[in-house]
Amino acid sequence: MKDFETSEHALAYLMGVYLSDGYLGGEGDFVLRVTDEIFRDEAARALDLTGSKYTLKTYPPRVLSDGCNRKQQFHLRERSPYKVGDWLWGEFEGKKDHLPNVPEDLVRDLVAGILDGDGSIRRQGRWPELVVCGYSNYLADLQKLFERFGVIMHYRPGKNGHNLNFKSFVRAGFYFRMPRKQELVEEYTSRYMKGEK
Repeated sequence: MKDFETSEHALAYLMGVYLSDGYLGGEGDFVLRVTDEIFRDEAARALDLTGSKYTLKTYPPRVLSDGCNRKQQFHLRERSPYKVGDWLWGEFEGKKDHLPNVPEDLVRDLVAGILDGDGSIRRQGRWPELVVCGYSNYLADLQKLFERFGVIMHYRPGKNGHNLNFKSFVRAGFYFRMPRKQELVEEYTSRYMKGEK
């Protein structure tokens, strides 16, 4: 499993987390509200490496006034002298319309943050189906970034699901940080790609 080595790698990951499921609160704090506790905790671990202070909360499932069910939610709010939220605002100005220009050695951390939030792997016959979801304009930039590394991504403007070629994704050294997703990648890689890299 890949691990963070420096705060720069952690910050690149947090940029990806922001682009996928994060947002900036009213006071400029970095906020994450998700239904996956492990993803929330991966983001918290990245904040640890930047020296950030934050709060974690868990909210139980409940029935809303309109009768709909809300799943259990896991919240993270960063309130740090480091101000990761302010730093993110300086990069994105509250918009998710572009990918940040990060050094090449940080690209895979950025992508891991995006895919931990908005990526999924579905078992589909011999090969898994690898999908990144979302309508944001930054996904057009993501397709161009992947092209630089030989990864095939089918970006479809206006559509929610965008397919990634599994073989090219693995060969280029991209990965998830969430264990359950990365374990599926490694399972299919060891099963079908021996001698193909």
